[in-house]
Amino acid sequence: MENLINHLSKMTNRELDEILDKRDSDIFDSAWCSANNDLPDSEMRLDTEDIFIKLSEVTECHEVCSYISDDLELINKAKIASYQSEFIKYLEKCYEQGRVPCEWQG
Repeated sequence: MENLINHLSKMTNRELDEILDKRDSDIFDSAWCSANNDLPDSEMRLDTEDIFIKLSEVTECHEVCSYISDDLELINKAKIASYQSEFIKYLEKCYEQGRVPCEWQG
């Protein structure tokens, strides 16, 4: 999380907007929705409220923070369900590197 916070704190509003635009592309959005639809709902939910608040304080870009929270919940659901996919691996790798995933190549 520290790497992500450090990375986000250095980003401009324009860079954050570019992330949003890339995540709204059909290929990224379709991959995200497909992974989410493949996973069963879990009663064991990740508490992402603190994460959202901490990231919002750094970026003041709530939409990016909301996407990050959703990604972390998706990754958590995948772990609970022992679900693996290239897209989930991509999300995990990006966050391990402190980056916000936004350019899925499929």
